[in-house]
Amino acid sequence: MNKIVRNLLMLFLFVGIITILGSCSSLDALKDINENPEQVARGNPLNNATSKTYLEQILADPTNREVKAFNRRAYNPDNKKTLFLVHSFYAFFKEQELEHTLVFTAAPKGSEVKGTWMLDAASDLESYRLFVEGSNPWEVQEYLNKDGNSKLHFEHTVESILKRINDGYTFFGPASVRNLPWYHHLWLVLTPPPVIALSSILLMSIKTDNCNSAVIETMQWE
Repeated sequence: MNKIVRNLLMLFLFVGIITILGSCSSLDALKDINENPEQVARGNPLNNATSKTYLEQILADPTNREVKAFNRRAYNPDNKKTLFLVHSFYAFFKEQELEHTLVFTAAPKGSEVKGTWMLDAASDLESYRLFVEGSNPWEVQEYLNKDGNSKLHFEHTVESILKRINDGYTFFGPASVRNLPWYHHLWLVLTPPPVIALSSILLMSIKTDNCNSAVIETMQWE
């Protein structure tokens, strides 16, 4: 019994560390989402439906459309990018003009939903605008594949996001731990708490996402 209790405590500690450090699940980010009136829109129960409708519309009319995936500093432009402190979002274009951004986000405490796909989050729009203008304080970068290519397959990526919405993934802050390269998993295993914490996190992350895993696992390269 003592061993079980110890392992549970280690698991909670590991989750806590990842939550403190982790991108859209960091304590500062969650505090802002929960307390800042400007973040209320993240808990709108219609977000998923609105995003789904838009995605279905552009999938039916893909002509001259493009989707790109970006990562940037998480929560605040003063934060430096780290292994765990990073944020990801999509940008959709028609005839090379930005139409919408899309992100999978945590919802404020007390919301009807536990994570939503949201169009045009204010920080995504601001960070992208500044990136285009050249100042780039959010350190926005476009995702590239292993060959240095940034071109996503439009229809396949949209279909992949729609499947995610239909599958009902919920928000879990440390979810993108599963997207780390194997050598980072090894580092986590060798650093206390032990392997049970990492394996438990990976199990807990099934059918959940954060802003990063939602993008990384739905991008479809050409």
